[in-house]
Order: sequence, then structure tokens, then C-alpha cells
Amino acid sequence: MDRDAYEKLAALEGLLRALAPVAIGFSGGVDSTFLAAVASRAIPDQTALFHLAGPFVSTPERTAFAELSGTLGLPVRTIEVDQLTDPAIAANAPDRCYRCKRAGFARIIEEARAWAAECGLAPEAVCVLDGSNADDAAATDRPGMRALAELGVRSPLAEAGFTKAEERALLRTWGIPIWNMPAGACLATRVATGESITTEKLGCIRAAEDFLHELGCTQVRARIEGDELRIEASPEDLARITTAGITIEAERTTVKTEACHGEKHRDGMNTDDEPAKAPRLSGNICARLSALAHEAGIPYVSPIAHLYRRGSMNH
Repeated sequence: MDRDAYEKLAALEGLLRALAPVAIGFSGGVDSTFLAAVASRAIPDQTALFHLAGPFVSTPERTAFAELSGTLGLPVRTIEVDQLTDPAIAANAPDRCYRCKRAGFARIIEEARAWAAECGLAPEAVCVLDGSNADDAAATDRPGMRALAELGVRSPLAEAGFTKAEERALLRTWGIPIWNMPAGACLATRVATGESITTEKLGCIRAAEDFLHELGCTQVRARIEGDELRIEASPEDLARITTAGITIEAERTTVKTEACHGEKHRDGMNTDDEPAKAPRLSGNICARLSALAHEAGIPYVSPIAHLYRRGSMNH
């Protein structure tokens, strides 16, 4: 560990001791796991983890939470939520992330105060923390940060200056297996802003991404806009699921689903106008995604796979 990381870690441990007792919003991702790991070393008897379980949580984070929650030596409380019961969140307006973050952490604050009372502490004594880091604090597209500030939630990783790369390096040193877990985001970010989020759409997104993960992909997004599902993936995953070197004519013979082909693709390009080297989903993969999409009432799957881009569809 280099000197800068050592100094940051010492500063973070000192900050946690000053804030204790603490309640950490714990998703199972890299950020909240790193924060929990540090707290388990610095203030194990004054820390509890609070996990929001609901339809927006992706399968990789559900799996990571299940695997990690019993290994950090900290009490864990699971809070069942259903964001879709809030019409303002389900409507998916541009402020959806703000509303969702505020509602979720309001529940965590409520549960954290109950935990403090059970421990014989004044409910207001507990400090609620989230895992936002220095990278998040510097970003301009994080409406959820405003909700945290309004609720008085602290972000000690950001305050100590920790970046995601530094967190991963320390998690690896400590032998915590999710150190290389790909960046994740809630499933609501896959639905185009202004289009309602439904149970069916979330189910389609989850099933599509789970299918691609089973094929060995690590950084993929299944996004829904209007009546179309499209896939984004890292360059490595694009190579795994597409046939970029096959001509349009050759690929057309392997894909026999109307959802993937037609007189005009949903991407807005005629098939004759598409470049022959476009990264096209392999025939059997496109067919499987089409079947999953049809189950959710999504009639089209784009045959063209796109390069993964960070963030949501709010822009």
C-alpha cells in the first residue's frame, strides 16, 4: 500500500471513529463493501449495515450481498422496499434518482434510529453513511447526492478522498473477492427517462442481463426504450456475443426471428444501409433475447450491439 493510500485509510478510520455509532447503507457493491470493511476494522462494535432489498437491485449485487453479509463480522438488517409503489418513482421523470435515493435512505434512517434505541443509544446519535466516493463527488450527473445532503447522510469515502481504483486495490489486498466486481447501477437506469418503469420491464432487463452473464459477460446493460430492447457491452463482451466479422447476408441466414430483423431495424437504419462489419448479436443470442423480451411485451430486439456507456438513460 503506497503512502497516499495509507494516509487516506488512516484518515478514514479516524473519521469513522469520530462519527460512531454508524449505520451504513450496504448494497453489496464495491463502494459500500469497502466502507463496511474499514468500519469492521475501526469500529466493529459501533457499526451496523442496512440493505435495501427491492426490484431495482441487480442480480450481481444481490449475489454479492448474500455472499458478503455474513463475512464482515457486522450486524446486517435487510429492509424490504418496492420502489414501484411510489408513482413518482415509477413514472421515471428526470428526478427519479433523486426521489428514489431520498425515499430509500429515509427508510434506512428510520431503521438505524430503531437499531440505536435497541442498543440503548439516543436515536439521533447514530450517523447514517453511504458509499459515495471521490469519483462520485466529482461527477455532475449524480442527483442522488443532493438527496443524501438533504437528509444529512455522510459520505466518508468522498470526504477522505478515496477513488474506486484505490478501494479495489485495498479490497484485493484484504482478500475480499468482489474487488474486481464490475461497476453496477440499479435496474431503473436501464429504462429511458420519461417512460414508466414496470415490473415486466425490470424482469426483462434482469433476465436478459442474467443470460448474458451466464455466457461469461461481465459488463453488460440491457436497455429498454419504447418498444425496443438493446444491448450494450464492453469491448471484450462485444467480442463474445457478436459476429462483427460476418456479413449482413450471412448473418441474416442464421437469425430467424422477426424481432431482430425486418424491413427496417428499430435502430432507424435499413438493413441495406448498415455497415457489414457492425457488431451484430449472434443468431442464437438474439433469438434468446427476443424470447425474453416477448415475455415482457417488448416486441423488438436490436440486432446491433452497442459499446457500453457509463450511467443511466437520463441523458
